[in-house]
Amino acid sequence: MIGPESVISILAVTLLGTGALLSRLPIGTCRECPHCRLEKVARERERTPDVSPAYSAPYCALCGRRHRVDEDHPF
Repeated sequence: MIGPESVISILAVTLLGTGALLSRLPIGTCRECPHCRLEKVARERERTPDVSPAYSAPYCALCGRRHRVDEDHPF
C-alpha cells in the first residue's frame, strides 16, 4: 500500500511536469487562433509610440488596432 506522503509527492511532481510542458506550448506564434492575434496586437501596441487619439485613427472594435474605417483588417 502507498502512503499518503507518496501520493502527495507523485501528484506534486506530476503537477510540476505538466506546468513545465504547458510553458513550452507555442502560444502567440500561429495566425489562426484569436489568442495569438490578440498577442500580436498587444505587442504592436507596445512598440508603437503613444499618439494623441485626436490625430490618429480610432480603435477598431473588431481587431483592437487603430486604422481608418475604409481600410481592411490586417488579419
